[in-house]
Amino acid sequence: NYEVAFVYAKESVLPKEAVGAVREAAAKAGLDFDKFTRIDNTCPTTTKSLNDASAGTGTSTTDWVDLVVGEGGVIDWVVPGWRGEYKN
Repeated sequence: NYEVAFVYAKESVLPKEAVGAVREAAAKAGLDFDKFTRIDNTCPTTTKSLNDASAGTGTSTTDWVDLVVGEGGVIDWVVPGWRGEYKN
């Protein structure tokens, strides 16, 4: 059982002007705003993107296309013969 809440803001830090409203909303939901933890959800700039074939993550666009439509890929399992190899 989790008791969580997420606060989304346009700025990287919740503006001071919004704290009162967020504190009130948390209290209405039975949550203690003072126990909230700020997280850093920014994307790192020192690592390669997951969508970068040279990153070695297996999640590049090319990897996904191969997984889905490549020889023996997902579509071959779901729709055998979709390439036309079984036509008379």
